[in-house]
Amino acid sequence: MVTSSLLSSIPGTLHGFGSAFALVPLELAPVWELRPAKRQVHGTRVVAIHEPQQQAGEADGFHTAVSGLPVSIITADCIPLLLARRDGSQIGAIHAGWRGLYDGIIPAALAEMGEGAPIVAAVGPTICASCYEVSEELAEDFAQRFDALPRDVVLPTYRHLDLRAIAEHQLRAAGVEEIEHVGGCTCCARNAAGEPIYRSYRRGDRGSQMHSGLYLTTKGEK
Repeated sequence: MVTSSLLSSIPGTLHGFGSAFALVPLELAPVWELRPAKRQVHGTRVVAIHEPQQQAGEADGFHTAVSGLPVSIITADCIPLLLARRDGSQIGAIHAGWRGLYDGIIPAALAEMGEGAPIVAAVGPTICASCYEVSEELAEDFAQRFDALPRDVVLPTYRHLDLRAIAEHQLRAAGVEEIEHVGGCTCCARNAAGEPIYRSYRRGDRGSQMHSGLYLTTKGEK
């Protein structure tokens, strides 16, 4: 199971990122049936979760301060972004593909979570820039949209978009200072036996997607 050492340091918080071998992280199993009912649509709507099996509708970001309630998202090549306040008082999960990044789901989620202790972030398994070729038009749109970044950071090579770099830029612009990237590329990462570690749409996988998420076991107590 893929985890973040940064998130693991947050008191009273359990988390995990899915893989091809464990679509639902083991750490989420005890509370899995309590997760919100949702439909991810590559948008920017973020929902506060207050009760078990909450009907969240169409949304791509979720947060809660309620112990025992998981927030989770489904990805294949998009970014699974998990957030937690340093004092263990609140958590969040964001599904961020290129549409969500372009439209600002990360700053929207951080604004929705409101004020409180500093937030730490873990960017989970995501398609890498080398594997993620986009149209020339989309590449130019991103270069212009994120012109505060050097062009070769947004597009390390011609028409290859770096989703992780853009996510980190948005997190830091919103004041998040502690950020960890874990898990590697969903498209090209392999285990010792040469088997793909993750599901990837770009590689042609059309089966079950991977789940990532976290929950508070207590507030600020491990």
